[in-house]
Amino acid sequence: MLTDKNSFMSLNLTNWNYSYYNSEHFKALISIVGAQNNDEVALMYCPTVLDEEDTEIFQKDFLKLEDAISFINNKYGHWSFIDPTMKDGCSSCSAH
Repeated sequence: MLTDKNSFMSLNLTNWNYSYYNSEHFKALISIVGAQNNDEVALMYCPTVLDEEDTEIFQKDFLKLEDAISFINNKYGHWSFIDPTMKDGCSSCSAH
């Protein structure tokens, strides 16, 4: 369920590429990788856990974005949810 009433505090089809889950020492996000298969490149959606130095600790590959979102929400949804666009005002944006 990617559109339920709790989706605003979890990753969904709208925010998956900029929101993430955060714990004391780790963050979980979805990255995109390309996998070569003969003459074609397939995009894969990868729930990824990074440490404080952005070193990859864990990654799992999915062909469908919906599956990657479901996995990360089920596995890391109990961590703090971070949506950088929900900060107060432009000057507090995490992108700056």
